[in-house]
Amino acid sequence: MENIKQIMDLFDSAEKWSAYIELSNYREDLVKYLKSSLCNEIQVLANSKLQDTGWIFEYDRNKLSLNMYPNESRLIAVSIEWEWWNRSDSPWHRRGVGIWVYASETDSRKVYEKMKELSHTLPLNGYEDNLENHIWYPFVRQIPASVFGVTDNVVSVEECLYMASFNPKQLALNIWHNVFEPFATKECSELFASIVK
Repeated sequence: MENIKQIMDLFDSAEKWSAYIELSNYREDLVKYLKSSLCNEIQVLANSKLQDTGWIFEYDRNKLSLNMYPNESRLIAVSIEWEWWNRSDSPWHRRGVGIWVYASETDSRKVYEKMKELSHTLPLNGYEDNLENHIWYPFVRQIPASVFGVTDNVVSVEECLYMASFNPKQLALNIWHNVFEPFATKECSELFASIVK
């Protein structure tokens, strides 16, 4: 309660309070705009980097998610789903990237076991086993805070998107290098596709 009182002290005039309320009403639109501009930058980057690698990159504008699929299969992907980041029921996916598996069309347990067998040939450093938490995401990891230019305790998507307001190209490049680039080879694409056959 003490924090609330301190915050309320910032609003020492009706004008400041009104400005805060007005900006609060735009919060969702501002976040959507930042996600959209960042995702568009990553899509442009992916289009140029993924030629002849056996991967397809997709920016899902409805979910505002980023997915990199092998050309040969849409049943597995390297995925960032922003909607999970702020949910209290999914602390396993805060500031996260996951290996997504289409659990309705595959046997997640078998996919998980195959990936474990091939872990020495796949760039899964830092990925944690997550099958017990979520069959659609058998492996997840936190994207380092430094990618977003924030501190380690920052987990909310809104705070992580701040750099997108003034340098979306650099943030897109940071995310590309850290999340997608390690998988962006023909060999890796073929392995991923073979795992879900």
